[in-house]
Amino acid sequence: MSDLETWNQVAYSTAPVNRRAAADAVTALYEVAAGSEPREIIWCASPAEAARLVAAGDARFGASLREKLRTEPWRRARAELIDQLGREAWSTAWRETCGEIAPTVARLVEQIGNAVAESVDDESEQTRLRLALTFADQGQHNAAWLPLFDDRELSDAPILAALKRVAEQVHWWWAFEHVAILCERPTELHLDERGRLHHGDGPALAYADGFALHRWRGVTIPVEFAQTLATLTPDVIRNEPNAELRRIMLEHYGHDRYIVDSGAEPVQQDIAGKLWRVNLPDDEPITMVEVVNSTAEPDGTFHTYWLRVPPHTRTATEAVAWTFGLSEQEYAPLIQT
Repeated sequence: MSDLETWNQVAYSTAPVNRRAAADAVTALYEVAAGSEPREIIWCASPAEAARLVAAGDARFGASLREKLRTEPWRRARAELIDQLGREAWSTAWRETCGEIAPTVARLVEQIGNAVAESVDDESEQTRLRLALTFADQGQHNAAWLPLFDDRELSDAPILAALKRVAEQVHWWWAFEHVAILCERPTELHLDERGRLHHGDGPALAYADGFALHRWRGVTIPVEFAQTLATLTPDVIRNEPNAELRRIMLEHYGHDRYIVDSGAEPVQQDIAGKLWRVNLPDDEPITMVEVVNSTAEPDGTFHTYWLRVPPHTRTATEAVAWTFGLSEQEYAPLIQT
């Protein structure tokens, strides 16, 4: 397994936390970076629960140790590695180790943070939650930057190694002088091929306490809307007044399935296939070409493909030609021969 695969597993793990191993990892980080250890470890089911606890301002926690345990070691290690490699080589090393994972994880961290703050309606409480989030360490999501320092000879190597062990064991957490607040990992996490939160049959990200994010291709969708995606029908889709939500419904249901189930008839047919068009209120029509693969499958059957094409397309031949970047006149001689 490559280092990138290992760090991806760390960043996106939804496995139950081993609380003993997590507490040991956090205690070891305290000892190596602060010369102390927390008197108490408090567990929370989600970052939302933890942020509310921090926002309440319990004096027994003491001062935040985030700077000492995480921010300052990162700054020192970054400066030292730049001195060792030079800025150009450092940029190359960053791209090779963190360039793929960092943007996706950063977007996930941002969405979780915003959802935590927006989990309450009161603006002053939102402000307190956002302040509480500034003291959080992202635990497993430090996979966005820790790979850069793997196996490097740096002054803070022991602290970085301890941070790595924490990332492997715990989700978000808060480090204070006397108390460490640790969060369980999410119970569900669903991403699309571009690493965006995405799920149509429930929350894209969920925690055991019910805190959840409902997203489609990274876009926030109402909880009640997400629940309807599992029971869509052509009539429900057709009658959705919000064009943006209707597009999400169609993507989830499948444009080709919608055309068939809605009882539509092809508007044109020729040697290239069948052209279908279904009008939608306040939106461009769905226009697709249905083609049959000319090469038989191993079992002797011929596979049918549906291809979305521009709404102004007039013929099936023009539609297929468009998918190849050709005009109808350029494509027609090809299918004749």
